[in-house]
Amino acid sequence: MEKLFTLTLCVALSAGVLCSCDQLRNDEPLAEVDGEVLYLSSARHIFPKQVTPEDSLAMLRSYVASWVKKDLMLRVAEENLTSKQKDVSDLLEDYRCSLLIYRYEQEYIERIDTTVHDSMYESFYNAHKQYFALNKPIVRALLIKLKRSSPHADSIKKLCISNRPNDNAALEHLGLQAALRFDYFGDRWLTTDELLSELPPGKSYEPMLQRRFIEVEDNAYTYFVTIRDFRARNTLAPISYKRDEIKAMIFNQRKQAMIKDLEQRVLQNAEQKERVKIFIQDGL
Repeated sequence: MEKLFTLTLCVALSAGVLCSCDQLRNDEPLAEVDGEVLYLSSARHIFPKQVTPEDSLAMLRSYVASWVKKDLMLRVAEENLTSKQKDVSDLLEDYRCSLLIYRYEQEYIERIDTTVHDSMYESFYNAHKQYFALNKPIVRALLIKLKRSSPHADSIKKLCISNRPNDNAALEHLGLQAALRFDYFGDRWLTTDELLSELPPGKSYEPMLQRRFIEVEDNAYTYFVTIRDFRARNTLAPISYKRDEIKAMIFNQRKQAMIKDLEQRVLQNAEQKERVKIFIQDGL
């Protein structure tokens, strides 16, 4: 079999010289396959601003290797496919039409109303609860981190496990003064994985999670966690936990409605101006 291709890299690259590609001419040849040449002008778009010479060389080598592989595969495909198999004009035209319509639709829906009132979140949540089951358990928690030598550890622990309402204020007052970290996580919901990532690894936390209180130590610190609220896997997620997801779904509904309305108005306008004729008759 004859040699399938010849490959030539520009002198700067083949010699491994770390030069700035800005110093090379646009007509600098980078590679050649069976007489077809790839020039630097075709590759300049791959370089971000302020790229180092080392990185630009690596990026250029990768781009050239990809171009060579693609060109060779195209030549093999053209040599082995029939004329009918190589005729992709219908596919290209269909893709062109789809792409142009999609681009126009994306430009059109930029005018979308981005206002979402609290009542809209609640209405959407109540109407689509089947989409909001939890795939992981989540919690709202308080994390307290102390030095192991802290003289306040016992007092803070007693306040953590207390059921008396007045002790919450006492815990916050003492914890903010004595603890290295006193964190409600912004009162947001966390997955149990997110919470446990804040604690020393290698422990069995499941029983402590079920008791709603975690006490654990490592070489330097004592950690207390009180589970203030808990939602199990496969139960309905709180609306606050799914707020961003609900907003995205509401926007998607609006976009689909805008596109459907656009299609209807375009069709009605064309019909009113008698630009559309349908020749299929009933009974055919």
